[in-house]
Amino acid sequence: MKARRGFGFRLQSAMEYLMTYGWAILIIAVVLAVLFSLGIFGGGNLLGTSCLGSPGYSCQTPLLNSSGLLSFTLGESTGTTIYNVQLACAATATSTGMPYDTNALYSNPFQSVNALTGRATASNAVPTNPLTMASGQTAQVSNVVCFNAQGQPMNAAPNNALGTSFSGTVYVNYTTAATTPGSTNPWQTTKLATLTIKVT
Repeated sequence: MKARRGFGFRLQSAMEYLMTYGWAILIIAVVLAVLFSLGIFGGGNLLGTSCLGSPGYSCQTPLLNSSGLLSFTLGESTGTTIYNVQLACAATATSTGMPYDTNALYSNPFQSVNALTGRATASNAVPTNPLTMASGQTAQVSNVVCFNAQGQPMNAAPNNALGTSFSGTVYVNYTTAATTPGSTNPWQTTKLATLTIKVT
């Protein structure tokens, strides 16, 4: 009789153990399912923001806003003054380091920067007030359109959805004289920074 009663106690203890831990495991599973459905475990959420400037340039406080436009503080310390500053932002590049578009959605991704507003303009022509930067100078730049690996602009849906990640390169196009760019004052292009960012 005692053996049977002892067996009953052990059975009751085992059932209580399973029920207690069963509920705990169920709650953990539900919480994990909710977190997974919210995208918490997606790789894009682990993506940090960085803008690593090439020698002679700096890229600070980058922001890719919900309109898909990039803004950052551009620094230039090449030891010379650069004129007619233009910028391009692309996820892919050709072997020569120039921005590259597989879908031919843009023929020239460079955008001129206005010295008065710091805004990049869609026109590839030199603006009325082109940005000139002396060595050691910084400028706040905004409205730069980045192009993803498919050659699509980040300022077009769905590329500009909140949380969308972008990794690529920012290029600078400039002249070394203040005159109108041409054969006697050619454009020079170089990699300005490597960018990793999310639309926020």
